[in-house]
Amino acid sequence: MRQRLASFDTTVTVIFFVVMFSSACLIPVQSDTWWHLRAGQEMWTRHVVMLADEFSYVARGAYWPNHEWLSEVIFFGVFHIGGLPGLTLLAAILITTAVGLSWQLMRGPATKKLLLMALAMTSIAPVWTVRPHVFSLVFTMTVLQLALRDIYWPLPVLFALWANLHGGVALGFVVLGGVAISQLWIGQRSRLPRLALVIAGCFAATLVTPLGIHLWTTIPQSIQKSMANGIMEWRPPALFGLQYLAFWIVLLLFAATTIVRRRTIVTNEHAALTVVSLALLPLALRYNRNVTPFLLVAVPALSRTLFGERLEPREPARERYGLNVALMAGCAAACIGVVSIAWSRPWARLKWHPISQPIVDGIRACPGRLYNRFDDGGYLIWFAQSVPVFVDNRQDPYALWFLQEHLHREQSGEFEPVFARYNITCAFLPPGSPTAQRVLQSGWRVTASDADWLVLQSPNP
Repeated sequence: MRQRLASFDTTVTVIFFVVMFSSACLIPVQSDTWWHLRAGQEMWTRHVVMLADEFSYVARGAYWPNHEWLSEVIFFGVFHIGGLPGLTLLAAILITTAVGLSWQLMRGPATKKLLLMALAMTSIAPVWTVRPHVFSLVFTMTVLQLALRDIYWPLPVLFALWANLHGGVALGFVVLGGVAISQLWIGQRSRLPRLALVIAGCFAATLVTPLGIHLWTTIPQSIQKSMANGIMEWRPPALFGLQYLAFWIVLLLFAATTIVRRRTIVTNEHAALTVVSLALLPLALRYNRNVTPFLLVAVPALSRTLFGERLEPREPARERYGLNVALMAGCAAACIGVVSIAWSRPWARLKWHPISQPIVDGIRACPGRLYNRFDDGGYLIWFAQSVPVFVDNRQDPYALWFLQEHLHREQSGEFEPVFARYNITCAFLPPGSPTAQRVLQSGWRVTASDADWLVLQSPNP
C-alpha cells in the first residue's frame, strides 16, 4: 500500500492534478456568468423555469429557449451558499474531473502521460470559465467511460440531466455514435443493435426538458446566431497563435500515428477512442469551443498508439517514498496558499468585481432607458437588477437583424438612429468605445466614471 500511494508515478500524477486544480480555481468570471446567476436567482426564488425574457426592454416577453436552466439554478444555489469562491470551486471540480477521466484512459508511464497532457492543457486551459459548459466536459467523458465499459443503464438518466444542464448534450450522441462505429472496426457487429437501442433511449430522455422536442431546433438556431454575430468561441481555431498550437500538434501526431500504426488498434477501448476522436475532429475544426472535448479524447487515444496498451511498473528499489511524500505535501501547501491569497483579496484576474459601486449607483440613477453593449449586458443584469438592459449576450431572445445592427452600430459609433428609435437617455460604456466617444462629442455629460466604465446622460432626457 505504501509503495502504491507514494510511488514516483503517483507523485507525478498527484502534483499534476494539484497544480491543475489550483489553476482551475483561478479561472475568471465572464459576463455570461452574471446573467446565468441572475436567471438562477429568479428561478430559485420564484420556483419557475424562465422561458421568456425579463431582463431587456427591447425583447421583453420574447421567447427564451433557456436550455441551461438547471445549470443556472445550481450555480445560484452554490453561490447562495459559498459566494463566488464556492462557484469557482464547483467549476474547478468539474474541470478537474473531466481531465481526470481523460487521464484514466491514457496509457504509458506517468511521466510520458504528463508530457502529453501538459501539452494539451495549453489549448484546453484558456477556455476554462465559470459557465455551464463545464458540465458538458464532465458528461462527455462520463458517457465515454460508461460506453467503453458496456455500462449502458445509467445513460438515459445522464442524458436527461445533461439536456437540462447544457446544449452540449449533442456531444453525447457524437460519442455514442463513434463507439458504435468502432464496433465495425474491430468486427463486433453483434453489439450494434444494443447500441442503437441505447442511443434511441438517450434521445428520448433528452425530451424530458421544459423545451421538449424544440430543444433540437433551438440549439442549431442558437449556433447560427453565434456564428453570424462572430462570437469568438464559434469560430474555427486559429492556424497560428499560441492558444491553439498544442491542438494542431496533437492533431498532427494523432493523425500520423493512427495512419502508420492502424493495425495495432485492435482493442475495443483503443478503437473507440480513435473513432470518437475522429468524430469530434470536424466539430473542433469548425468551432474552437469543441477543441477541448476533442483533446480530452484524442490524448488517451494518442497515448495508446505511442506507448501501447500495457503499463510497465517502476521498480520498487528505485523509489524514494519519503521524498515523494514531501514533494506532494509541499506542492499541495503552496497551491492552497496561492488560491487562498487570490480569493481573499481577490485578484483582478478573477473579475469578481467588474463594476464598482459608484458606477452601479450612476446606472440606477438614470432617468430613462439605458444603452449598453452586447458584451456588457450580463454585468447589468446582475449588478443593476432594477435596470432593464438594451441587449446582452444571451442572444436567443433577440432577433438576428437587431443583434447584427447593434454590433455594426457599436463598431462605427453611429448611435443617433438607435438612440432615437428606442428613446435612450443614458449609456453605460467603456471609455474606449466608439459610441462613447461620439456620445461625448454630442454633448452628453458623464454622471459616473472610473478607469473601466462611463455612465453618460443625455443633455435633454
